[in-house]
Order: sequence, then C-alpha cells, then structure tokens
Amino acid sequence: MSHIAILITCFNRREITLKCLQHLFEIKNDVDVYLVDDNSTDGTSELILKFFPHVNVIQGDGNLYWNRGMYLAWKQASKKDYDYYLWLNDDTFLYNNCLNELLFCSQIAKGLAIISGIIESHDKTEILYGGTNTNKKLLVPNGSMQNITNMNGNIVLVPKSVYNVLGNFDPIYHHDLGDVDYGLRAIENNIPVFTSRVAVGSGERNDFCRVRLWNSTIFKRFNKLYSPLGNHPSINFYFRHKHYGIINAVFYYIHIHLINLLPDHVIKVVSGLKYLK
Repeated sequence: MSHIAILITCFNRREITLKCLQHLFEIKNDVDVYLVDDNSTDGTSELILKFFPHVNVIQGDGNLYWNRGMYLAWKQASKKDYDYYLWLNDDTFLYNNCLNELLFCSQIAKGLAIISGIIESHDKTEILYGGTNTNKKLLVPNGSMQNITNMNGNIVLVPKSVYNVLGNFDPIYHHDLGDVDYGLRAIENNIPVFTSRVAVGSGERNDFCRVRLWNSTIFKRFNKLYSPLGNHPSINFYFRHKHYGIINAVFYYIHIHLINLLPDHVIKVVSGLKYLK
C-alpha cells in the first residue's frame, strides 16, 4: 500500500478547510496530512485539532500565502519517507475516485511522472484546472493521460522518484507561479507532466486579474501589482528569466509596468477586456 503525504495550506476559511479534510478522510483515512495554517484568525487550527487531531498542523506567520505555505508543508513532510506527495487545495471537492485515479495514472507512468488532476466546475459544465498544452489551451479529459506544459497545482501527485530529482517548491515565489515553475522544472529535467484521464474533483474558478487593478488610482494599481496576490514584477522577472530567457523577462517587466501606468481608457482601447476582471 502506498504511503502518501497530503500537503495543504489554508487561511481564514475554516468551514471550507474542515469540509475538505472530512471528505479526504472519508475517501482514504490512512494518509498523513501536513497542513500549514498561515496565521488564521477564525480558529481554523483549533477546530482542525479538535476534529482531526492526527493532522500535522504547522503555523505560519501570515505572510506565506500559497507557494511558501506549501513549501513549508513539504519541508516538514519530507523528513519522513513517503512514496507520494499530494498537493491539495482546500477549496477543491474531491471525487471518490480521485486518489485511485491519480495513483493508477502514476503507475501507468511507472512512477516517473507528475500527475495533475483535472478539476471541473461544480455543475460539471466546464473544465477549470489541471494544465494547459504548448498553445496555452486548457486540457479537457478524453480518457487518456495528456502532456501538460503549464501545470495548475490544485490536485497534484508527485512520486518520491520525482521529488528526489526536483526537491521542494522554489520559495522565491510568494503566492502563485510555484506550481507552474515546478511543472516546467520537471519538463526541463525530462520528467513528464500528465493530466488525469478523467476529472477528479470540482471547484470554482478564481477568475481575477493579478496584473492590473481596474478603475483605481495609479498608487492602488501598483500597490496591488507588488502585493503577494498581485503579479510582483521582480518575481515574475525571475520566473521568466529562469524558463524563457532574459529577453522575454525584460520585455514583460517593461510591459507590466506600462499597462499599470496607462489610464483605463487607453488600456481598454489597446487590450480590450483582457485586464478587466
């Protein structure tokens, strides 16, 4: 039987987090959970330890966000010898077949690939996450495992053999980009990244623009841009330089500042509704 560590980070949504844990343990109760609570003020940790005392709760300082929270959870979990590490967003509803599907896909890949679970909307009318191909087109389930270029980190299974090569998340990233970076690092090391064959969970689209805050002052736009939930230019430069080269990084760095300097009406003419979210 495979030994699995579940990695979760959360902040101030205790009902969602508790529901996620409850359903996870209903599906499979012989897993170890490493959960980073990034200094929640709604009593998340207390309730988790009350109802699920076997969960390894790790306290954050309130400044970790997703990537650095997951980095901390993985750092703690890696002290033991697990066969697999499963990234899990607590706002994702797991289907009963989720773990079996991911493990089966991993077995097909002989334990030498990352498997990203496909996530659909709650009403099952559209695919939300999993990954995109080389054309940045979101991959939809077709009954087969498909190659991912840009990976989403909602539900991702990483076997020990892959962790031994790639290690943990890159802590340079604050909130986002860590999952995409990990997938690209895998590909650069000749490690495949595949989708699951079918949807393994459902959720809601986090459809907001990190690049530009609409209908605001320049000060507010740049404050959002440089925030952990924005698209911090220096971190983005690091990401693009790392994977796409210096020219791509420089051009995007200039671009991201220009679109925040220009007023709304100019951006609307030039880019349409691209940044209006």
